[in-house]
Amino acid sequence: MSNESGTNAFASTLTDLMTSLAIIFILLLVVFLKQAHDQGKRAKDQVSEQLNELVRQTNLALKQDVDDPLTMTVMVGERQLRFPLGGHTLSKDGASFIENFFRNFSTKICSGELKDKVDSILIEGHTDTSGEKTPNGVQKNIELSQKRSYAVLEKSLNSVQKDPATYECLLKLASASGRGSRSPVHVAGEYNADLSRRVEIKVRVKSAEQQFKTMAKKIVKGPNG
Repeated sequence: MSNESGTNAFASTLTDLMTSLAIIFILLLVVFLKQAHDQGKRAKDQVSEQLNELVRQTNLALKQDVDDPLTMTVMVGERQLRFPLGGHTLSKDGASFIENFFRNFSTKICSGELKDKVDSILIEGHTDTSGEKTPNGVQKNIELSQKRSYAVLEKSLNSVQKDPATYECLLKLASASGRGSRSPVHVAGEYNADLSRRVEIKVRVKSAEQQFKTMAKKIVKGPNG
């Protein structure tokens, strides 16, 4: 009887201990998630603030991406790029604009405090619907938008080629894709062909989990790592 009573007491104590540990774990998890969310928001605000200042100097705007809360988008229009009709070779003015823009843009992202906060840079090409009533017209526009985005990426990399650290950083972060006319621009509910012909530069900030992993790696490596 005494052994049975002792066993029950031990089981009860163990249950209480496990319950307490579970509560502590849940509380720590809630605190961590709150801190991670706050840290992610601070990082995005910091990236937005510093890039906004730079982007405004080129008469462009950094806007929140409608599909991804961690992504901010710069829309570069036909007026700046000046691609020939149906072509993907940057004009002299367009090439000069991209070189000047990305030289400053990449330096800002790849140096200082923003370097560990940015996850990726996507250069995304878009066209209007011209020619899509012809056979393979949609596919041709997709291919054209891809070629234009790659032309911008190539010129962007060329702009920082003399700075090996920034070049490697941009090479790691940047990629290019084309969507044809799949994401048209509408103004006051009306399709706008001129504004639809564009390249979007999408800067994605690291999620809170990614930033936590980056911090953890630095801690493990130590100050001399």
